[in-house]
Amino acid sequence: MGKRQIRKQYLINKRFQINMAIRLFICLLLVAIASGWAVYYAVWEAVIVELHGVQLARLYHVIGERILFYGLGVIIALSVLSIFFSHKIAGPVYKMKTTIDKFLETGTGPETIHLRKGDAFKDLSDSLNRLFAKK
Repeated sequence: MGKRQIRKQYLINKRFQINMAIRLFICLLLVAIASGWAVYYAVWEAVIVELHGVQLARLYHVIGERILFYGLGVIIALSVLSIFFSHKIAGPVYKMKTTIDKFLETGTGPETIHLRKGDAFKDLSDSLNRLFAKK
C-alpha cells in the first residue's frame, strides 16, 4: 500500500475554487430565503390565528432573528466546506496539468500520476499514465 498523500494547500486553483464557493453560496442563499420565507409565513399565520396579545410582536422578531442567524451560519459553513470538496477536483487537475507541462518541456514524463483516495478524474489520470508509459 502506498504512502498516504496529505493535502498541504487547500487553494490549488484559487479562481476555480473561490468561484465554486461563491456559486454554491448564492444557490444556498436563494434556497434558504425561499424555504425560510415559506415556512416562516406559513407558521406565522397559524400563530396569529391561535395566539393574541402583546408577546406576539416579540415572538415575531425572535423567530425572524433565529431563522436569519442559523440560516446564514449554515450557508457560510457549507460554502467554506465547498473549498475542501472542490480540492478533490482542483488538486487532480493541477497535478495532471503540471505533469503534462513537464512532459512537454522535457520530453520525459513521470512514472505514474498518483491521486489521493476520493479524488476526481482517476480515469483521466489512468489514461495519462498509459500515454506517458508509451513515450
